Amino acid sequence: MARQKISIVSNAALSVAPVNTNGMVTLAPDFVVPEASLLGVSAIDISAQAGTAGSVAITFAGTYVAGDQAKVTFSSNLTASQKFRKTYTIDVVTGATGTTAIAVSLVSKIQREIDAGLIDYPFASVSNSAGVVTVTQVGDDSHGLEVFVYTASTNGTIASVITDTVISEGQPSDLVDAGIPADKITEASYNTVCLPYNSQVAQPFIDSKGEVAYNLKIYAKHSGYKAQLATLIAAI
Repeated sequence: MARQKISIVSNAALSVAPVNTNGMVTLAPDFVVPEASLLGVSAIDISAQAGTAGSVAITFAGTYVAGDQAKVTFSSNLTASQKFRKTYTIDVVTGATGTTAIAVSLVSKIQREIDAGLIDYPFASVSNSAGVVTVTQVGDDSHGLEVFVYTASTNGTIASVITDTVISEGQPSDLVDAGIPADKITEASYNTVCLPYNSQVAQPFIDSKGEVAYNLKIYAKHSGYKAQLATLIAAI
């Protein structure tokens, strides 16, 4: 059964430690739940992390001659449920057989599509440095690049190395993605506390039995929140 997510925020100016008052638990200044909804659950603490978008470095080396060919295939599910897959082919021509010239040709093909603003295009930028093409993905919320390289050349080579995404957590952009209103985001970063939430209200199933499961994702700007919450839950 998939869990739905409820995101809440507790800023420094309004922050309160989790507190149980007569069976009602205050998790944030504007979010209070019955203690029974937290019975037996465990919280997970995730430290704030500035993200870095993943990238791939594609290196052209060796000696190419006119008539050689190189191919780079990208695969990604970053921007849509349907997987993006595209192959870029570079035909080596007289007067442009050097690795830098070949790299520039690949950069040109990708940059043209970035500039066109194609829907669901998974790349944010592309650059070349002496035959090494670096392609950077859109966003830092997930890992989403696969790359396959091929060359039809006797002495020319091609290789790729992926630098994985450092997943962003607790940054203002992450709160926006989670549905937190912009006027509630007042801090530079937040620690994140996740825990299951057992809803205590009637669910709208009329003709069949059903269940709704939730996770709470709490963005808290005060130290020790997770430890305080764990102590509170253990006492229920």
